[in-house]
Amino acid sequence: MEEQISMRDVYEIMTYLLVIVLSSVIMVAWLKRKAKKKKQG
Repeated sequence: MEEQISMRDVYEIMTYLLVIVLSSVIMVAWLKRKAKKKKQG
């Protein structure tokens, strides 16, 4: 049996990773902004 990764699989993995990275970046940015607001208050 020949194991071959199809482009669809690669695309799905890339999309999944992109979503995780974007969500983590947004969470970090949001938490930093929230922390800044708390310090000012």
